[in-house]
This record gives sequence, C-alpha cells and structure tokens, in this order.
Amino acid sequence: MNINDILTLSDNNEYIITSKIDYEGKIYLFLVDINDNKNTKCCYVDNEELVVIRNSEISEDLALRLMNNMIEML
Repeated sequence: MNINDILTLSDNNEYIITSKIDYEGKIYLFLVDINDNKNTKCCYVDNEELVVIRNSEISEDLALRLMNNMIEML
C-alpha cells in the first residue's frame, strides 16, 4: 500500500491513501473517500489487514505526523 493507491473498504467506498507513516512500530494510513472528501479514515496495518481507528483514539502526535507527511507529498 502506497500513497495514491485506491482501496475499497468494507463500507464499499473507495479511498485514496493520502498519508503513510511508520509510527511506534506500526504503519499508519490516512484515507480520503474519493467521492466524498469529508469522509476520512485513519487506520493501521496489522498482518496485512487494515484496522480503522476511531477519531477519539488518534493521538495528537500521530495526527500531526500524518498531516505533515501529507503536506510533504504536495
């Protein structure tokens, strides 16, 4: 999974990977729905499966790192 790859999640929506970082030993991704950019997901990779994280579970440090990575990609 790489930046700009498109994934279909279990909600049947297609998401583009806009940010990818290695944080505390896990690979985290920030996804944006290609049809509704207000629909976003943060997840991590566990045994090649995506685990979606609730917004309340995202630390400020993780959010900042994901956003900084996205900005660097522009």
